[in-house]
Amino acid sequence: MIDNSVYSILELSSAPQDQNDQRQKQKAFFSRSSLFCYVAIAFGLLNGVLVSLIISQWILCQSSKHSTCASCPSCPDLWMRYGDHCYYFSLEEKDWNSSLEFCLAKDSHLLMLKDNQEMNLLKNFLNKSFYWIGLRNSSGWRWEDGSALNFSRVLSNSLVQKCGAMNEDGLQASSCEVLLRWLCKKSLGNGLYLIHHCIPNI
Repeated sequence: MIDNSVYSILELSSAPQDQNDQRQKQKAFFSRSSLFCYVAIAFGLLNGVLVSLIISQWILCQSSKHSTCASCPSCPDLWMRYGDHCYYFSLEEKDWNSSLEFCLAKDSHLLMLKDNQEMNLLKNFLNKSFYWIGLRNSSGWRWEDGSALNFSRVLSNSLVQKCGAMNEDGLQASSCEVLLRWLCKKSLGNGLYLIHHCIPNI
């Protein structure tokens, strides 16, 4: 009889503790669930806004009142657009001169970087593979148009490395006869025209 009463007392005293533990677990679960719910709602709203922008752009271009959309330049297939420029990342490999000829034939030029910001942007799309760019060492590192490289330096291991290449780590010199991929760049036209006539007012 004594054993039974002791057991009952212990069983009753541990029950409220179990209930508290269970309540804390439920609170933690519901707080995590509500956080995930808020994140899902935020992503849903963002998706809705992006779809609305795409649809509004399409409607503007279909409307007869906005005929300027037809005259807004776009990048060719397989080219990436950023701002008022198009970029081509080759999959083939050629020497520097053949790469230059390819770009010129596409009414573009081997990539000439404006500044570190553009270089950092493009490095996000590169990996360890090197790409030819429009940079040569001719009395100092110069771009295709003759302007000097003035915002970065080119790593070089040899005096015979006269052509510039780029990968995710930055600029590197190479022998111009090496076969590498290449990057072309072309302008879409007047940037102010694109902003005022080709981008819808939101």
